[in-house]
Amino acid sequence: PLSHELGSVLPELAAIRRRRSLVRSPVYRRHRDEIERVLAGFEWSLTERAPGTLPLRAVAWNIERGKHLRGVADLLASHPDLKDADLILLTEVDIGMGRSGNVNVAAELARSLDMDYVYGNMELLLSPGDAFERAHGQPNTLALHGCALLTRLPVRRFHGVRLPEFRDKFHAYEKRLGGKRALLCEVLLEDGPLTAVIPHLDPFAPPRHRAHQMRLLLGEVERFGPGRVLLGGDLNTNTYSLGTRAGLAANVLYKLGLVGFDETIRHYMTPDRKFERGVFRALRGHGYEIDAFNDRSQGTCFYDIHDAELADWTRTYVPSVVWRWLRRKLEPWQGRVPLRLDWMAGRGVDAATAGVVPAPRVNGVPVSDHNPIWVELRPAAPRSQGAARHLLAGTSDEK
Repeated sequence: PLSHELGSVLPELAAIRRRRSLVRSPVYRRHRDEIERVLAGFEWSLTERAPGTLPLRAVAWNIERGKHLRGVADLLASHPDLKDADLILLTEVDIGMGRSGNVNVAAELARSLDMDYVYGNMELLLSPGDAFERAHGQPNTLALHGCALLTRLPVRRFHGVRLPEFRDKFHAYEKRLGGKRALLCEVLLEDGPLTAVIPHLDPFAPPRHRAHQMRLLLGEVERFGPGRVLLGGDLNTNTYSLGTRAGLAANVLYKLGLVGFDETIRHYMTPDRKFERGVFRALRGHGYEIDAFNDRSQGTCFYDIHDAELADWTRTYVPSVVWRWLRRKLEPWQGRVPLRLDWMAGRGVDAATAGVVPAPRVNGVPVSDHNPIWVELRPAAPRSQGAARHLLAGTSDEK
């Protein structure tokens, strides 16, 4: 838990403008050890459970902080493709954030679904939230943000993997300490362990940085345990370099000159073909299967120019003349184009079937800006040595 003393100095830390001033600050120095403990921390509630068996069902979902917690819980409890999940891999999970009602999102979901949970903290928030999350009027209590595994299977051990940031988030509009951190949890099946890996790669970075994060993560997974693995989360394969305005402009011009506008839009659903192939090359290079674990016919997120928040966000990056041009160019898609940002991948297990569930709306607002994805796992079929070598080569989609 976050100490009361540290919680009381969060406003003082938030008032510091620059990183170099932070590290010289007496209040930061006094609480540095506690801050580092919290940033590397976990919370869990685990009970005695019998080992599971294959087949089993897993869900991965970016729940947008848990801001619409009741809607998230209702969908997970009632939708036929989600309600019997044995593992739920969650990204964007708040604890004690005003924007999500200052509740412990992981604990509340686990309680409502009668599941155990492990939460891995990533960040200590020094702001009310992102640009469109500041009207709630509730001060943060614990100000924690991370990812979580909900499980009906016993958990033997877990581990966190810090992923390098492209830019220092202390200087971001959503000011924070810490950064992206993947959660690894080893769960027990009757025939041995399975490692669930929950990554959340950096959206505000070039594709090469996401590939770098994935390579580092997979190396840590090997050290954690080289057996069966299910990886599922928000890989943010948006195909863009969103780290800076200049980088974005150069990236857009490169795409328009290389493939044109319409083909750029189509690549949103196939980021592994070209613009984000480094992420997928890393996965296949470590022996992970991807295609069977995902329903590639459906997007997991949408760029919708009719969404006020997305429209405002876009206008912060591009001039008004470009915004008007973009609206005209997106008319064939009715202004709403799908993207594939969320993915599953597996090694040592096979996928029987996979799907995407549209996030419902409550009072006209979607319960999350991402759709949940799911996969039914089954025992791995025997593979020839040649097929195994082909998987490890990571060449299945590089032509």
